Amino acid sequence: MTKAILFDLDGLVIIGQGKLFSDRVSEEMHIPSESISEFFTKDFRECSFGRSDLKENIAPYLVAWGYKGTVDDFLRYWFEGESHTDEEVLSLVNTLRSRGIECYIATRQEKYRKEYLMNVVGLKDKFDGIFATCDIGYDKWEEGYWKYVFDKLNMIPEEIMFFCDSEKNVENAKTFGVEAYFYTDINLLKEKIAHLL
Repeated sequence: MTKAILFDLDGLVIIGQGKLFSDRVSEEMHIPSESISEFFTKDFRECSFGRSDLKENIAPYLVAWGYKGTVDDFLRYWFEGESHTDEEVLSLVNTLRSRGIECYIATRQEKYRKEYLMNVVGLKDKFDGIFATCDIGYDKWEEGYWKYVFDKLNMIPEEIMFFCDSEKNVENAKTFGVEAYFYTDINLLKEKIAHLL
């Protein structure tokens, strides 16, 4: 029996603008895409696992990119542009919670954007909590991540459902006993949770 559902954040709860943030920055600020990719593949990864601080790591990149604003200005531009919620998904989450199903966000995320989305966008009022890699130290496809989730929820894997738009994350979650689904669209979500509504 399903007691909790974990929802991937970006691509499911948060709807993108049809392109990666790094591509948007490159186009809108005329910054070489290779330089932006370097930041996201190296420094940002460490931030997303709580091993380094985003503001400290991105500062030298902003200087190299010729960005004229402050670090906080850049993060505001980033976070605001990547904060549009899928209201249909949130409506389903609200219904699930009213039926006694706990709903959580599952995300690879660094601490500043996590706080922005939870507190400024208000996702803390829409979900029962968040399982972010910056707090756990493991990625969503790793056993350490799911051990943390099972412990915090005090549930067995079979009591947890998981939706994510990464096939790797979904397939690995299945190996740990979680009922996991590769998220393609809202119709798949409706179909898989219909018996809970």
